[in-house]
Amino acid sequence: MRKMASVNILAYDSVCSLGDLKQSIEMIEKSKVSISSRSIKIENQKSEIPYYLLKKRVKQNRDDIQKALESMLIKLLAKLDKQKLDSTALIVGTSLIDWYLVDSINSCAYEYKKEPYYSQKRSIDSYAKDLALKYGLSEFSMTINTACTSSANALLEAKNLIIEDIVEQVIVLGIEIYSPIMSSGFYMMDLLSKTKPKPFDTKRDGLVLGEAIAGMVLGKENTAWTLKGGFSNCNSQTITSVSSSGNECIEVMQKALKNSSLHVEDITALKAHATGSSSNDEAEINAIEKLFSPNLIFTALKPYIGHTIGASGVLEIATLMGCIDKGFLPKTLFCNSPISSTYQPLSRHKRCDRGTFMCNYFGFGGNNTSLIIKKELK
Repeated sequence: MRKMASVNILAYDSVCSLGDLKQSIEMIEKSKVSISSRSIKIENQKSEIPYYLLKKRVKQNRDDIQKALESMLIKLLAKLDKQKLDSTALIVGTSLIDWYLVDSINSCAYEYKKEPYYSQKRSIDSYAKDLALKYGLSEFSMTINTACTSSANALLEAKNLIIEDIVEQVIVLGIEIYSPIMSSGFYMMDLLSKTKPKPFDTKRDGLVLGEAIAGMVLGKENTAWTLKGGFSNCNSQTITSVSSSGNECIEVMQKALKNSSLHVEDITALKAHATGSSSNDEAEINAIEKLFSPNLIFTALKPYIGHTIGASGVLEIATLMGCIDKGFLPKTLFCNSPISSTYQPLSRHKRCDRGTFMCNYFGFGGNNTSLIIKKELK
């Protein structure tokens, strides 16, 4: 297997329930969160579910989504060399679907409706193409939808494009907004918490969804932060989870280390996927116990920002980088009774301003990705 060369992280930014990136890091440093709620309709009955919502609402329509992506793109473009824009690709990672397909099903599929439907289809992929054209970027654009690993896999794909000299730089955007169909689906599968996410806690009862728009730029220009490598596969015991053994997770982490020319001893700390669901947390902690020594430092970010599904790849790495640039690793909130007596997430912030960090994403449908980033003081 060919080892992948490193590429550098030139810029990063985000907006989530805590605010912009600066506000988010300040809130995390104070161990504060902002959990709201949304109403979902199940079989003509409404239920309130906890939700990490953006402060400024982004509606599920093409204009709002386009504006949200464009706003983040503009922030990142301001930090880049304008002479390289025509060799800068754009990749969007999201789990958003074509909601016009949902409209057509609702209009035509049920006996009590049977209304004529005229498609207004505008695929999710068109946003990346339109924005690349508008801002003079490379003609190469992509949209990746692999559930929880969407924007994490987008970062891997960006790395490949740069290593193969297809483009000089890649902008990766991750976006997730409130989706009635996704929320009701998770609710019906009994995967949502009724209160808050409690990763690796014996009383965990599910995940809490969140909204976010996050962005990152990769390139070869020398910076403090590097994407060393990673690995992604699709391997699952069921459509909603990996096996409790964690073997699928182990494979991804091991191959991420190999592709990065690293060993487990080189990892300063690990950002766990840590959804707060019963099966996924069990699988991940079992994998961690089999691969790492008990002195491993690891943490979870979803208690601060929610599970932002397709955006979580870029958002959680950007959030982790922001904390480390501020000089600390964040503790894991709401884990008061850990499921493992030996391997426990950080219970208090830890001083840290550099190192090598593994970031895990073990997602819906067996999509599993592990990325490794490194910061060196220049």
